[in-house]
Amino acid sequence: MAIKDAVNRAFEKKKTRGWDKWPKMYWAIDLHDVMIPGSYTRNNEGRELYPDAKDILVWLTTRKDMCPILFTSSHPDSIKDILVWFKEQNIEFDYINENPECGDTEICNFSSKFYFDILLEDKAGFNGETDWTELMTVLINIGEWDKMFHNDSKVEHETCLKEFVEGADFDIAYELKYLNT
Repeated sequence: MAIKDAVNRAFEKKKTRGWDKWPKMYWAIDLHDVMIPGSYTRNNEGRELYPDAKDILVWLTTRKDMCPILFTSSHPDSIKDILVWFKEQNIEFDYINENPECGDTEICNFSSKFYFDILLEDKAGFNGETDWTELMTVLINIGEWDKMFHNDSKVEHETCLKEFVEGADFDIAYELKYLNT
């Protein structure tokens, strides 16, 4: 599957080239038909996250070394509304349609196309109904899923975990693994 190859390649590239220049992994994530089904209404009435999307988006939010970027053509008032809804889901984006952390380099000009490592976009082949589950499997298999939280404090780990697993629908073996750490 394409998402598996893209994610594997992005993490491998960061390992082989090092994290020195840009120490984060930048994820450009479309809204409609990627995180939520497109409702073709201005304010996304009836919105609901695709299966496994919430788990991964919360995971991205909790990682210092990940930078989720909302990549959308929605109107500003709709963006404001959806960001409030995401915050209620414990999901936050670092930027909207931009990445000011990565400026131009000697060989790249990011003035009209911002830098990202991973693009989750239905027009690029991402299927919101199935690819979140595949993405979670990839993150587990490459050992990134275990790196969920900002710090190692057990109290904060348990608090984050409680928020994270609330309503989560994942395999009991992984729940037990995280609850027993």
